[in-house]
Amino acid sequence: MAEIFYYDDVKIDPWTYTLTMTEDGLAYVGLKDSEASPIFSYYPNRMLVRDPKRLAPYIQELKEYFAGTRKEFDVPIDISEFGTPFQRNVLNMVQRISYGTTVSYGDIAASLDNARSVRAVAHAVALNPALIFIPCHRVIMSNSKIGGYRLGAKEKARLINLEKSHLHDNL
Repeated sequence: MAEIFYYDDVKIDPWTYTLTMTEDGLAYVGLKDSEASPIFSYYPNRMLVRDPKRLAPYIQELKEYFAGTRKEFDVPIDISEFGTPFQRNVLNMVQRISYGTTVSYGDIAASLDNARSVRAVAHAVALNPALIFIPCHRVIMSNSKIGGYRLGAKEKARLINLEKSHLHDNL
C-alpha cells in the first residue's frame, strides 16, 4: 500500500504553491501543476490526500514569510525519505543559513566533515524538495552570481531581495 502524503495549495502572488507533508512534517514545496519535477519524482508511489486543516500551520508560516513577518520556520520538516544521507546532510546545513544572508556552494562543501566536491553539494541543493522552508535560495555561486534554482533564477533573486528588504524589520 502506498504511503499517504497530505497536501494543500496556497496562492501567494505570483504563484500557487503546493505544500505536501508526511505524518512527521513538511516533505515538499513546489508550484501547483507547472513544474518539470513534481512531487512524484521525489517521492514515487505515494497517495496524495488533500487536507487543508493539517497543512494550515505550514501555509500560515509561508504567508508570514512572504509578508516579511517570519524569518524562521517553526513547523517540522521531514526529508527523512529524500535522497542520500549526504544530500540530507547538505540540506540540514542549508537550513542553518540565516535569513537575509547567502553562502556559496563551496562554503557548504568546506563545512562538511566528509567534504565532497562543490558539484556534489550543488546537486544536493538543486534537489531540495522543501523549497523556501529549506532555504536553498540562499546558496549562491562563489563568484556571487545567483546560480540555478528549481523555480528559476529570477525567483531565486526575488526571494533573496525579499529577505534583504525585511532583514531589519521586527528584530
